[in-house]
Order: sequence, then C-alpha cells, then structure tokens
Amino acid sequence: MNLDARIRRIKAFAVSPEAERELRRELSERLGELEPLGAENVDSGTSLRSYVYTLPDDPDEHLVRRTVQDLNREFSRPSFRAHIYSWGRHVDVFKGVGYPSDVYRAYEMERRLKGADLWVSHTRQPTNSPGRLPIWSHPFSSGEWVVVHNGDVSSFGANMSFLESAGFRSFVGTDSEVIAFLLDHLTSSEGLPVEEACRVLVNPFEDEGDDGSFQGMTVRFRGARLDGPFTVVAGHSDGRDVYMAVLADRFKFRPVVVGEDENYVYAASEEAQIRAVSPNARVWTLEPGSFMLASSSRGILIPGRRRVDLFVGPQGSIARPEPVGRVVDASELGYQQINGILRECVRKGIREVSLLNVRGQRYIGVGVEGTLYVRIYGTPGNCLANLNESIDFEVFGSVQDDVGDVMHGGSVVVHGDARDVLGQALQGGTVLVRGNAGNRCGIQMREYSEKRPYLIVGGRVDDYLGEYMAGGVIVVLGLGYEGTDVPVTGRFVGTGIVGGRIYVRGLVPRSHIGYLPPRRDVLQYLRGLHLDGELDSATFSRLSSCEHLDPETLSRHLPPDLLRRVMKLFEHKYFRRLLVEERHLTDQELKELGPVLRLFGMKFSMGREIERVLEDVFTVIRPVEAKPQRPAVSEEG
Repeated sequence: MNLDARIRRIKAFAVSPEAERELRRELSERLGELEPLGAENVDSGTSLRSYVYTLPDDPDEHLVRRTVQDLNREFSRPSFRAHIYSWGRHVDVFKGVGYPSDVYRAYEMERRLKGADLWVSHTRQPTNSPGRLPIWSHPFSSGEWVVVHNGDVSSFGANMSFLESAGFRSFVGTDSEVIAFLLDHLTSSEGLPVEEACRVLVNPFEDEGDDGSFQGMTVRFRGARLDGPFTVVAGHSDGRDVYMAVLADRFKFRPVVVGEDENYVYAASEEAQIRAVSPNARVWTLEPGSFMLASSSRGILIPGRRRVDLFVGPQGSIARPEPVGRVVDASELGYQQINGILRECVRKGIREVSLLNVRGQRYIGVGVEGTLYVRIYGTPGNCLANLNESIDFEVFGSVQDDVGDVMHGGSVVVHGDARDVLGQALQGGTVLVRGNAGNRCGIQMREYSEKRPYLIVGGRVDDYLGEYMAGGVIVVLGLGYEGTDVPVTGRFVGTGIVGGRIYVRGLVPRSHIGYLPPRRDVLQYLRGLHLDGELDSATFSRLSSCEHLDPETLSRHLPPDLLRRVMKLFEHKYFRRLLVEERHLTDQELKELGPVLRLFGMKFSMGREIERVLEDVFTVIRPVEAKPQRPAVSEEG
C-alpha cells in the first residue's frame, strides 16, 4: 500500500487471452478508456494470468464499485472466465497459490516494487475455500482496503445478507473477502471513520460501558458485526494517510500480537515473527474484542489494550546470564533437531543446556524425558514444555502460546511475558511468569495423587483465567499495576470452575468473576418484579444502584422466593456458584504458597517485593463445595 500512488489500477485474473479482451472491452465501455499494462508473470500451475490496467481519467467511486460487482458476477457465469480482484489507487495486490516466497518470485516483486508504506501478507492454508486458484488466495481487496484473515467467521451468512442488501452481487465465497467488503462499505458508502468501522466489526460485549451512540450504531449495522473466531490484519488509505488495523474477536480464539519500534508498527500471529525483524520491539497482545489502529504519519492511534506502558516491559531490561553447560546455537535448527540434542544430553549425563538464538521453534522439550535444566535465550515458539515430566526450563525473553500444556512435572520460568493459553490442563510442576499473560491462562488445570500444579503470574492476565479449572493453584500478583484503574484480571475469572483455587492480589471486580448474565438483563427482570408490586421500591432502588448484580449481592437484598426466581437468569452450563473472599492469606495458605512465591522472588530478584505481597489482601476464588446428596430410597419398600 503506497500513499504516493494516485492513478487507479485495476487487476484481474482471466482464463485466456480471449476472456481478457472481453473483460477489457466491458471495462472500457463502462469506465472509460483503459491503459493496459499487460500480463503479470504468474506461474500458479493454472491457466489464469493476472492482467493490469490503469484508468487515466478516474471515474466516480460508486460507479467503479458497481462495475466491478456487475462484471465479476457476469464473468463467473455460466462458467468462470475472469475476476477483478483489485481496483484501488493506493493498493497493489499480488495473489497466488503457494508460499509467500513463491508469489514474490512469480510476480518478480523485487523488480516491480520500490517501496510501500504498508505491507500485508498471509501464509496460512485456506479453510473456507478450495484454495486451488489464486482468486481464493489472500489478501482480499475492496477499493482502498486490503485484508488478511485467520479464523472462521460464523456470522458469514448474516454478513453476506447485509452486503447483498447494500448492493453487493458477486462473491468468491470466503469470509475473508466479506470482511474486506464490510470495511470498504462502512467507510466509503456509510461514511464511518476507520475507528468506528473497526469497532462495529469486532462486536464487543454490549455491557462494556460503550455510550448510547455506539449502541445505536451496532443496531443499525447489526449485519456487519463479526462473530466466531477471527484475527484480521487490514490496510487502508483515505488518500491522506495509510492505516493498519488489527482486529481480535471478543473471545480471542485466534492468535495475534502487535508491536512497534522507532521506525515501524508490526502485527503477526506469533511474537517470534516480529522479533526476527526487530529484536527489541515493544510487543503486546490485543485484549479480547479490541483492535489496534495505527497510521503511517501518527503511529499508534489505538493500541488495543489499556495502559500499554504498564503491559509492555522492555526486552533489553531482561538480565541474560552467561550460558552454561552444553551451549547450542539454535538459529538454524528445527525443533526436532533441538529435541534430538536434548535427548543426547540426557543420555550422556549432561545436566545443563543453553539454547542460543531461539527463534520461534515450536514443541521444544516435547517427548524428551530425563533430568535437564534448559536455558533458552530468545523467543521459543508455541507448545514449549508440553507434556513435560521433569525438565526445568528458564526463558530469558517472552514465550508464545500454549506453554506447559498437560505438564506433569518440572518447571517453566519466564523472565518476560506469556501469551495465550498458558498452562492449559497443567497437572503438575510450576510455571512462573515475571510479566503478564494473555487469554485463557490455567484453563482445565487439575491435580491428582500428590501432584498439585502452581501457576504464578507477576503482572496481569486477560479473560477466562482458570476456566473449567478442576485443581491446582493460580496466583496473579498484579505487580506494577498498584494504584492504577486497570484490573489485573480480565473478564470471566473462574468460569465453570469445579476445583482448585485462584488468588488475585488486590480486589477483583465482581463483574469479572464467573459468567454472569448482563447486568441490564437482571435489572430489567427486577424492574418487572417492581412494576408487578412484588419488589418494594426501596429494595429495587438499592439494587439499581449496585454496580454488580451477582448472586451474592442479590442474596443480601432479596427474600428467598424472589431470589429463586431471579436466579433462573443464571442457570446455564457455564455458571457455577463461587466462593469469593477478599482477605489476607491464612497461616495454612502462607505455609503452602510461601515457598513457591519466594521461589518466584528469588528467580526474578524480587525477594523484598514478595515479602510485602504476602502481607497484602487477596481476592480468593474457589467453587462452593457441593452438598453431599442423600442416598436414593427405593419406592418399593
């Protein structure tokens, strides 16, 4: 995407020279004389060639869109002959089947391109299209928008209906293309600012305090809202500036990290991809249901996270001791080679290994048995220490998704941050993270026999902490967030928890604990009881002024018969009654947690801070113990 480009370029695939000439004739009749630039050198293994035209006299924007839709529909019936895939002034799109390096060579991009304000590329396999033709390849473009997308948009049908009602007539059949059309329509035809268009698409939870004007907008553009798992990276130019937008779904089921240094803004599926380009960039994850917006002239406009200054620790501040033991340069090694070296060290009785220049290799330590202390310098990829039994890992940097999955023993010590799904189904051992952690940490943790896992996060965490937890202990310390208005946990803490304990230093908003119905729904039900004369005005007024309408609050104000009726709003498979206490640690808890928290302090040179932490108030969350049921009595005597 290049802000300096001013002439509209139209790019299309055609199955034959005859189809191309017919398409060119139709375009000229509707839009004016074209200047053909010939075919681009595409070797996609198909008969399709990419043809480029320019429009010296740029026609009306809406006429161009209508023409593109009409011709794409016409040239796809009765059989596919041609398809226009790009028609912007500032956007240049190169589509092909294969790896990005294959497309780069096929289009001779080193010769063709001299520079750009924004680059967007995609390396994942298509999931909602056959993918054998470049018309289904990313990126997808519409006007001055370009989009790449990872996920599966379950609102696809509603989004298609919305676009059809707005005059869109031709689709190649992927949800990624629909996202590009939505962004283009909202900003170009509906006149929404880029920020508002992004907010409509990410579809945040309705009870997050948005003002009434945005709620009215979401109703108006209900069909444009996205649902399902998705991450979107989009580029846009309005002719004055170039924008990068990165969107995360409100459950954050797909990975994305963003970052910046003194020169560039980055977005990627994995942190290692950013570190490969800019080792010392500031990198952070988006909060669920948020978006990052940046421009080429003004930098980061909306970071997608409250108080990024607190969330991002400088990589340069992480102490990196001298390597010890067997020293391995992992820069050119795959994970299988790395794990082979670790197994060899176990066989030879080597107890310490230092892995240098780790750059996103996944599955480090998976399938390696034995006693080892592994120091990792760099950014390990996803699935570090999965199924670990006895290896101790220490990472002098940050870690990516899914660390310690189904870990039974050993330890993972992280001097930076951790991303999403940390400690999933953790069943033994210890995970210590100096910085922050992402979404769904400690989900499905459990304990068995004498094994009890401990997960300690020094900073804050995002949504769904301890979801479906069945055992073990999670501690979130909130270090660095003292005295700020940023909660140290996201929403839905302990949703579906049936065992184990969660300790969060400080106070957790009750609205962040469990999976509660929206406050407005509970209040509406109470209003109905009041209007029917079953709930007196004083009680209704007191409840209306309560910030959180959770079961504990309701039980303090409602008589038993009304409480039973209101509690029907809470009856769903994700709801569990939780015991929530705000208190100091008991002597028994200090005896249990003191050693692991002091280990945290020792590893990160924070001994004094931890001693103060042990004296602070914690929010303690655990499931209400189920009452034992009486044995059933036979009705036959």
